[in-house]
Amino acid sequence: MLKGNRTKPDYSGVPSAVFTVPELTRVGMLEQDAREAGHDIRVVENDTGDWYSNLRVGESCAATKVIIDKDSDTILGAHLLGPEYGEIINFFGLAIRLGLTTSDLKKMVSVYPSVGSDLGSMLS
Repeated sequence: MLKGNRTKPDYSGVPSAVFTVPELTRVGMLEQDAREAGHDIRVVENDTGDWYSNLRVGESCAATKVIIDKDSDTILGAHLLGPEYGEIINFFGLAIRLGLTTSDLKKMVSVYPSVGSDLGSMLS
């Protein structure tokens, strides 16, 4: 601090969450921001309320929206509403920070029926 800050912080891939019931989370760009930045995007939206990982905890209000760059197949943003989605948003943050593709994320193997096991389906 005394010598001045010479390093710029990297805030890419830093997720945020509102711990309501269900949890509301996000990381990265909004759809409009991605379009305005000139990205050719694919938007994947899912109503996940009837997915087993949510039903097993008695939650039927859940949805996901993932913004993907078509050219690089990387995640630009993710917006999730659902139980335990405060944990799953961390994977999207890591993907943004490391430049992982949706193909990379779909290769992840998670315990079932955890919410992490839904990650690949959230991208399709």
